[in-house]
Amino acid sequence: MFPQKYSELYRKPDSHQPPSNIELAGNLEYPNLNAADLSARLENLSIRLHSCWDSITVNEENHFVLATNRRKGCEWWGVFFGHSEDNAKHMTEKNADFKLQSTHTVDIVRYAENNVLLAALGDTKLQVWSTYSKVRNPVSPYSLFMIGESAAHPSAISHLSVFKADKKTVVTASPDGTINIWNFAGADLESSYRTNYAHTDKLTGMATPVSTSDQFVTCDRGGCARIWDARAVAPSSMTLYNDTTHMISFTCAAWAGPTELHGDNYIYFGDFDGNVHTIDIRVPKKFQETMEYFDDSIISQLSINGPHLAVMGNQPAGVKIAKMNGSHEIIYTNKDTHDRLTDAVWTDAQTLLTIGHGRKMVKHIIP
Repeated sequence: MFPQKYSELYRKPDSHQPPSNIELAGNLEYPNLNAADLSARLENLSIRLHSCWDSITVNEENHFVLATNRRKGCEWWGVFFGHSEDNAKHMTEKNADFKLQSTHTVDIVRYAENNVLLAALGDTKLQVWSTYSKVRNPVSPYSLFMIGESAAHPSAISHLSVFKADKKTVVTASPDGTINIWNFAGADLESSYRTNYAHTDKLTGMATPVSTSDQFVTCDRGGCARIWDARAVAPSSMTLYNDTTHMISFTCAAWAGPTELHGDNYIYFGDFDGNVHTIDIRVPKKFQETMEYFDDSIISQLSINGPHLAVMGNQPAGVKIAKMNGSHEIIYTNKDTHDRLTDAVWTDAQTLLTIGHGRKMVKHIIP
């Protein structure tokens, strides 16, 4: 310390006695004590619909499950809610059939069967829940019972798809290129197929066919798409497309349904430039066609429903639906949907529901 004769020592006067931190919460008389104010606020840990609506799924009985997350501050967590069709128009915490709060984010929810729910959490875990049982609760049969849980990914699961031809088998993937095929037909959740190096670039999309459970497809940010043989004991794949020009960056994928003109031989890939590319698995390594859906959006998700292909973009968000009758005939367009579109689900042949951040759900009805 410098000598007192050359400097003046400043210290808090004895008369300055502010209230304790807990009393500073919401106190406007001390505007410069924001840090103390923030630390004094008690965290709201109650189960509620958070502002980030990240995933939605529906079963054959039109029962919805919605995953919402708190994505602010240093602590992130989520809740998933189950709602009947009657309450889908106005989902709240009170009218939910069931609800469960997690200490981590709930990134993806998918119904495998009518009463079996899959949940991918932010801590890399995959959970399987039974959602309905009159034996456990005859008065209120909607109730949660965990069937299995496993953490077989080194990072959080970014893609989860159920094989519609075998609903007890699902495939999961994470951006680092890890792929797992799971089966919960037995008493536990078991991974029967695993690879750690599916792609050399960030894995961005995955899709499964409608009519079989023999294959699935993945794509990455570097413009590579691969088709995998799910029947093989060891991971086995074939290159569907590999962009050597470094001009294409895939973002998502969807497998065509058997009702389309070319059956389930077509696979659609979205990219960062707003285009949808079509690849015929019988003629790999070339595009059958390329269609521009958005000139100012990144295609974030593709969803097949019979002969209809829903194309969803972000930055800015928008939805277009095309009828795949030999060409991309766009029959519906909506560019006023969400600030950020996160997930979508078909409820019937003409209705698509999309969700996004900001507690918002939009219904899209095609003619």
